[in-house]
Amino acid sequence: MKILHYVDENRLAWGETWIRLIKELGRKQIQNHVVCKSGGTLAGRLKEENLTFETFDIPISWLPQTGTKFRKIIADFSPDVIHTRLSSAARIAGYWGKRAGIPVIQTVDKFPKAHYHKDAAFLLTCSDSVKSHMEGLGFPANKITTIFNPVDSKSYSFDSNEAENTRNRLGVVPDEKIIIGAGRFVDWKGFDNLIEAYKLLLDNSQQNVKLLLLGDGEEKNKLCALIRSLGIEKNVIMPGFVQDIRPYLWASDIFVLPSKEPEPFGIVLIEAMASGLASVATKAGGPIDIIEDGVNGCLVEIDSCKDIADKLKILLDDENYRVRIARRGMDTVVNKFSVEEIANRHREIYSKFKKLS
Repeated sequence: MKILHYVDENRLAWGETWIRLIKELGRKQIQNHVVCKSGGTLAGRLKEENLTFETFDIPISWLPQTGTKFRKIIADFSPDVIHTRLSSAARIAGYWGKRAGIPVIQTVDKFPKAHYHKDAAFLLTCSDSVKSHMEGLGFPANKITTIFNPVDSKSYSFDSNEAENTRNRLGVVPDEKIIIGAGRFVDWKGFDNLIEAYKLLLDNSQQNVKLLLLGDGEEKNKLCALIRSLGIEKNVIMPGFVQDIRPYLWASDIFVLPSKEPEPFGIVLIEAMASGLASVATKAGGPIDIIEDGVNGCLVEIDSCKDIADKLKILLDDENYRVRIARRGMDTVVNKFSVEEIANRHREIYSKFKKLS
């Protein structure tokens, strides 16, 4: 079975796990060929991993007709199925795949507009929330299924040396706990709510705990001003954007995803769970598919600083509960979000469309 994978991008935040997924598909007797944009880091990583690929830059990104080179790529590789990720790739490959008579399966990782996916043969949504969004746009339910994003849990296995080195580098003393949040500093990600919740926690707890915020973005100055206004500058650590989040997760105790709007999925949430952290997330979007409240993590109401603070206090005060939540979170990642499991799901879908093509 031959699958042409296409992303109209040259660097991906989730690129490493995606590469592992493609390699796992290769072990399952699938011949993969990847198409991506030139420049960036993605092509280099594909080369390092000995995956067959080529680069393609469409002259006018919003006009699929200008991508005649993609028509040649399809003809040369002659795939059974084209599989896209990201909206622009969906629009371009959908146009040319339809004209070549090749079914185009499209992974949907966001809450996109309908026109990007109008030529899809089938949609793979990253969460049930995104699935509902696509159905609301008029896509038939029998042409959509949810396949979660995977994580390579082995690469997140706890490393005590890295954890200790990171804590020392951050100036965190042994008896201090760390609450961590990570992502783009934009309003809907809710880092202001996490900061407010952390201040409530400090006011109502005897725990010695620091707040670690990883990331960068347009709201950074506003968040720093909020931290100063609350008088907690000495308690909050902001190293900026980091290339490898794992040492910071291993150094921490609790992860929080405080989004004000539904997350399409929340890959950083399962990374934190795979790293052995008790995790807290707002009750909307992807996290609903990931967390069973009080069992493998904690769900909180959107825009409720008090709810976040209350859950954090419970987790900090009850170590046995926190450890139990963390262990069950790790089990969830292994059983539900492993690269092998997600690769099996993809192969099943590909097989159905190979028979039809």
